[in-house]
Amino acid sequence: MTYSTRRVYILVGLLLASSLIHAIVSWQVGRKIDGPERVLPPEEEVVQIVMEKPPEPELEKTPPPEEQLEFEEELEFDPPEILLAPKSVAPPPPDVTVALKAQSGGFQGIDVPTGIAAVPLSEGSGVGGFKTGIGNGLGDGTARFAAYIAGLREAGLDVVFAIDATGSMDWVIDEVRDRIQDIAQTVRSLVPIARFGVVAYRDYDDPEFTTKVHELTYSTAKIRRFMSQLEAKGGGDWFEAIDAGIRDAIERSGWRIGARRLIIVVGDAPLKQGQLDKVIRLAAQFGRSGGTISTLDVSDQANPSLLEAKVGRKVARPLYRSAPMHSFLVIGEAGGGDAATLDGELKLTKRLVKLIMGDQFANEMQALLDAL
Repeated sequence: MTYSTRRVYILVGLLLASSLIHAIVSWQVGRKIDGPERVLPPEEEVVQIVMEKPPEPELEKTPPPEEQLEFEEELEFDPPEILLAPKSVAPPPPDVTVALKAQSGGFQGIDVPTGIAAVPLSEGSGVGGFKTGIGNGLGDGTARFAAYIAGLREAGLDVVFAIDATGSMDWVIDEVRDRIQDIAQTVRSLVPIARFGVVAYRDYDDPEFTTKVHELTYSTAKIRRFMSQLEAKGGGDWFEAIDAGIRDAIERSGWRIGARRLIIVVGDAPLKQGQLDKVIRLAAQFGRSGGTISTLDVSDQANPSLLEAKVGRKVARPLYRSAPMHSFLVIGEAGGGDAATLDGELKLTKRLVKLIMGDQFANEMQALLDAL
């Protein structure tokens, strides 16, 4: 091998060695530049958050509208028998002093709660002492009436109608039955704690009954039902058992202690002969115990105007008595009450209200009576 050939081999070997060294160095440098082996992060876990649904707020339920109570007939109730200790149930003397005075010095009166738009009884201008402008000609009478009503309001008022139930009295039974609510409403506008009862009487020899009694009650519906069962018949001999009617009214009505007690006998025939003295004693005894008996003669003889309305023509009035029959006069006097006729009035209802509250106060009650 020549020198030149050997030299070529040496150069080629060096070149190969240099290339190998260069490759190794480049590989090492490349590793350092690339840095450590990249580690892939673990897969993210999907966390599902479940939120509970909040409870729905409770809505306040609106209560259904209350049904209006409707009564086919009025409510029936029985307050205590004794309400307040009574002070005065008799009409006071003319010089009675009235506690309630208006700022102007006059009596303010009593407001009527129903029926006539609360008409006050007062000493204002106008006839009868009403502040509605119908006069004050009877101012002192108005003051007496107001004091009288105040006593009745405190003590109570019990009224029993003792009614002849024989054949000629059908119109009376019908009117009292049909108008008992009007009577009660008018009286209670002045005396709210008023009660009413009925005794029907015929004759001792009547085949159905001598008397029928409905005790005192606040319920006019009960009175109507009782009177609906009454039939006006019998009474052929003209005289009737008024004494039995008054006796049962006194003994079987269920009077309240302390209340003003009033019996109104309504009839068109006298009592049996020989019974008057007995009835006078009954009436006087009832009067001494604080009760009152008044009578109302509804016969044609006592009320020619009523007869004229029935026959539709004028009658010869001098031929008629135009006054209560004798027995009714005596009973009214003995019982400390009134003996009355319809006094030209064709409305029995109005006449009964006058008797209940007192004929002497008719002027003070005129506005009430006009509403009937």
